[in-house]
Amino acid sequence: MVTKRSVSLSDEVAKAVEVAAKEDGVSFSAWLSGAAERQLRVRQGLRGVAAWESDAGALSAEELAAGEALLGRLLSGVSGMASRVRRRP
Repeated sequence: MVTKRSVSLSDEVAKAVEVAAKEDGVSFSAWLSGAAERQLRVRQGLRGVAAWESDAGALSAEELAAGEALLGRLLSGVSGMASRVRRRP
C-alpha cells in the first residue's frame, strides 16, 4: 500500500534530492521514501541502544570507539569486521 502525501521542501533541498534520485536511478518519491526509512531505522537503533544502556549501563569510551571504528570500516566497504569488536560478557 502506498500513501500519498504532500510535502514542502526548500528549493535547495528539492534540487539536491532531484539530483540524488537521478544519480540513484529512482524517482523523487522513492528517494525520499528511502531516506525516511533510513532515518526511522536510525531512530529505532538509538532507542534500542538507550534501552540496552538502561539495563546494562552506559557504553564505555572503549565500546563507543570500537563501534565507531566498526561503522567506519563497514561504510568504507570492508567486510568481516564485526567479529573483531569486543563485546561485553
